[in-house]
Amino acid sequence: MLYLAMQNDLVGRCKGTSKEKNSRPKNATANKSKIEKSPKNSEPKNVPVKSFVIGTVAGVTGSLVGLGGGFLMIPAMTAPSFLALSQHVAHGTSLFAVTTTGIAGGLSYGQNGNVDFYAAGAIALSGMVTARLGAKYSNRLSQKQLKKVLGSFMIMVAPIVPLKPYLESWKDGSSNKKNEDENSNQVDWKVVGVSSCIGLFSGFMAGLLGVGGGAVVVPCLTLFTPMDHYTALGTSLTAMGLPAMAGTITHFQNKNVNLRVAPFLALGSLFGAYSGGKFALQVDENVLRTGFSGMMVTLGIRTILKA
Repeated sequence: MLYLAMQNDLVGRCKGTSKEKNSRPKNATANKSKIEKSPKNSEPKNVPVKSFVIGTVAGVTGSLVGLGGGFLMIPAMTAPSFLALSQHVAHGTSLFAVTTTGIAGGLSYGQNGNVDFYAAGAIALSGMVTARLGAKYSNRLSQKQLKKVLGSFMIMVAPIVPLKPYLESWKDGSSNKKNEDENSNQVDWKVVGVSSCIGLFSGFMAGLLGVGGGAVVVPCLTLFTPMDHYTALGTSLTAMGLPAMAGTITHFQNKNVNLRVAPFLALGSLFGAYSGGKFALQVDENVLRTGFSGMMVTLGIRTILKA
């Protein structure tokens, strides 16, 4: 009897261990399959094509109104249906492409004589200093905070674009003495000084938000200097190249630049900005201002709601 009891106990133990062995691999393989499937499903497809299209559209739109195009690039790159980048990486990658937007757009306007190179140099040099500060500060903010700042900035800037004609008329009515002494050295240095102050603020915003800073530069140049609208656009685009480059270096050091997206995004921006600059003189300004203002409000609200 004792022998039979020991034999039954040994058989029961063998059956228990065999059940555990059979159950463990199934759970392990199930977990492995879940892990293996998730990256494949989340990885975006056609990244080079999507990046080029985003860059081209942003380059054309940005050069038409003197902006770097980051306001369009960032929402598109963070959208799950496009590139699904994080907010920080989208800001850094956008600033990489803004560099080419500024160069191509400035070249296009410069060929028609619509660039003040003294003012552009002053904006660029002062903006390079604060662009790196803005890029460093952006790394301290969470993705939610960055989205709220970007969305709020879009909404705040939107009314400035359609109000430019009224700002220009106010400026023309209060600056007759400036036009009389337009060729004197004193007025030139005033423009350079004002441009340097503008560059300090626009450079910080460029580094922080991953945009070109043109939303600040164009209205300020139009309002506080004797420049016409098209010269303000060309000067803004020419000036944003160096600050954007400085901010990009800081973002790259913080690993916030996607090198798979950035080259194609920049190539599209280069093509779009040059084409947009050539096309800008043939389009009615009021149509551009109204359309872009509506787009900025829409994108701003959408960015805040998704924060």
